[in-house]
Amino acid sequence: MISFISGVIEAVSDSSVIINTNGVGYRVVLPERVHGILSKVGSKVKLFIYPNFNTREGTFELYGFETPEELSFFSLLLTVSGVGPKSAQGLLSSVDLPSLQLAIVKGDSEYLRKLSGVGPKTSQRIILELKTKLMEKDYGMNKDRDFASEGEAIDALVSLGYSAYHAREAVKAVTAEAKTSEEKIKQALKVLSKNKK
Repeated sequence: MISFISGVIEAVSDSSVIINTNGVGYRVVLPERVHGILSKVGSKVKLFIYPNFNTREGTFELYGFETPEELSFFSLLLTVSGVGPKSAQGLLSSVDLPSLQLAIVKGDSEYLRKLSGVGPKTSQRIILELKTKLMEKDYGMNKDRDFASEGEAIDALVSLGYSAYHAREAVKAVTAEAKTSEEKIKQALKVLSKNKK
């Protein structure tokens, strides 16, 4: 079984890259967040792989992740009934791993829904089935983090025309002093305007 692929990026598409490893090209599906960072033709990469054979559709896909922790959590998400590889990767595409894990621990199903578009039943199921498994771990994050105001700030930025990905990244860069959604929006807009320059 393939555990990781190391090589040079030969080609890039919307959701995947082709990695040349000793003359063999492997197509690897990447989370949106990672795709934006790694997808430069000619760059060397090492990706941890989850091979998935879909018997119903007769397809075989390689899902790639930057770290073994992301791969491990992806596998854990797949244990939740109703969560397939695409929706699991959608969740990991939306936000960094500690934030996602903390949202599950805090039981914030609304935040999970805004992240990836999973339905209310699925987001509740993810919390129900994974919360206790994650409670034992400390992710070194602020346990008082306010996901409601973050969600409102992301919604506001999307309504202003920013992509959901850029809105999430900007809100993530906001300082801890910004408590309300209005303060987070103001700071996030400053981050987004700096990135345009």
